[in-house]
Amino acid sequence: MKRLVLVVAAVVLLAGCGGSGRLSKAAYEQKLQADGNAVQSAVTALTKTATTSLAQFATKVDAAEAAVKKAADDLDAAKPPSDAEADNAAIVAGLRRIQTGLEQVKKNPTTAAAIVGQIESSPELKAATKATADLKKKGYKVGVIGAA
Repeated sequence: MKRLVLVVAAVVLLAGCGGSGRLSKAAYEQKLQADGNAVQSAVTALTKTATTSLAQFATKVDAAEAAVKKAADDLDAAKPPSDAEADNAAIVAGLRRIQTGLEQVKKNPTTAAAIVGQIESSPELKAATKATADLKKKGYKVGVIGAA
């Protein structure tokens, strides 16, 4: 009986994977949108309200960095539809660049404006912007992650 339960569980898991393990277009869109919303919320919290101490600022930067890392890890682990694979890799690289920038801001908050400028002009972020535009051309609904 125990063996039957394991076999049934394995079949259910494999069926849920869709065979190839690739996400459907709709599932990938949901993942992009959810990850984008999480990043937007954390970054908005970082910039929206004034901080009264360096410790408070560091806490907000930590939260933003964690959200960006989680989104990058999530998208990196995903198996998007084949026509979105290269675009997904570019988006992940862009998120990783943002994450690195946030780490730099934590180390030296007085240079935050310069670091933001470096992030915005980085090849990784430019490639990620092109990737989201490409996904939109292919009919993907990318949500806030593709907002200019």
